[in-house]
Amino acid sequence: MILKREVQVLKPKVRFLFLISFIFTMITGLFGATNVRAATSGDYTIKPGGESNDVVNIDNGSYMVTGKPGQTAQLKLMVVNKASDTRNFIYYAATAYTNNNGTLSYDDTNVKDPSLKIQTKDALSPKKSIFKVPGNTTATITLNVTVPKKKFAGTLMGGVTIAPYKEKAKGSVSDNGTLIKNKFSYSIPVQIHQTGQPKVQPKYSVRTVKPGLVQTFKGRKQGVLANVHNSTNSYAGTLSAKAVVTKKGDKSFKITQNYSSQDIASTTNYDLSIPWGKKTLQSGNYHLKLTYKTDGGLKSWVLNKDFAITNNDAAKYNKLAGIKPNYLWLYILLGILALAIILGLGIYLGKRNNNKNNNGGDGNQPTRRRRR
Repeated sequence: MILKREVQVLKPKVRFLFLISFIFTMITGLFGATNVRAATSGDYTIKPGGESNDVVNIDNGSYMVTGKPGQTAQLKLMVVNKASDTRNFIYYAATAYTNNNGTLSYDDTNVKDPSLKIQTKDALSPKKSIFKVPGNTTATITLNVTVPKKKFAGTLMGGVTIAPYKEKAKGSVSDNGTLIKNKFSYSIPVQIHQTGQPKVQPKYSVRTVKPGLVQTFKGRKQGVLANVHNSTNSYAGTLSAKAVVTKKGDKSFKITQNYSSQDIASTTNYDLSIPWGKKTLQSGNYHLKLTYKTDGGLKSWVLNKDFAITNNDAAKYNKLAGIKPNYLWLYILLGILALAIILGLGIYLGKRNNNKNNNGGDGNQPTRRRRR
């Protein structure tokens, strides 16, 4: 089960209301061997209902569907309202993708990727619905999943998401007086596999690397965004990653960034953020070496990509990150130039005075002509 938490923060002394979205993703046993427990945040839970059969397996807390092209099966989804009041919920089907935080996401976005041929959400019906659940009651909704008729290898990834419908976020006050408002939504993954079709291995690549602003604990800072692409219907589980950036012609330049968890969905692409740290962006030619590894390092993928940063882009994103230009080198140069001018002028004036003294030192004495 995927938990999506939206947090609103309001400080009492701030004049205007700022909306801050924070997505906290908790994956327990996703596509793995551990059963998923229903989460309880937001006073409701969801979980798969019914029993596993030849077409739909729910043993791991997700819907694993295997069937012939065009075959339809039912999915049971249980929604437990832990509040005492009747509540409205919204359901929608989703195609899985990887967001720019490197986590799996399931929403009603129409996922776009050059390798994506089938939207998983199109295999689910209804695609969206609103329903009521009385207080302290469990409701079961029935969904249909149809294995696409179009032939495909590997596994399609999607999900079903439940969220409160038109409810105000509940607030709590932190120790420093900050008002925190939370909204929760939950998703259960759906995998679809065609009977008789082989599994496929991930095929990762770095499409582009561009300078930009990247999110850090200190806010948005200068760095680069590497667009990572998986072109196959495959999922390798949670990966660790290591990015190493070097600069051509400068052996002293090196940036290393480690990532503990990256979930790359099938046929998806996302921007991996590589912060520049204390270094400012400088123009030049660079190289990115990006390494992904499975848990335990049993499998790994090494991706390489050359890229360039222009003077304009470096200046633009350094400025947007709040970095002020360092003119120390200019001040030093101007100081050296001024000192050179002063010294040169002093030497010139000194030589001119010496010349005058040598040429006119006896000028007050009359010149006598010698008689023969």
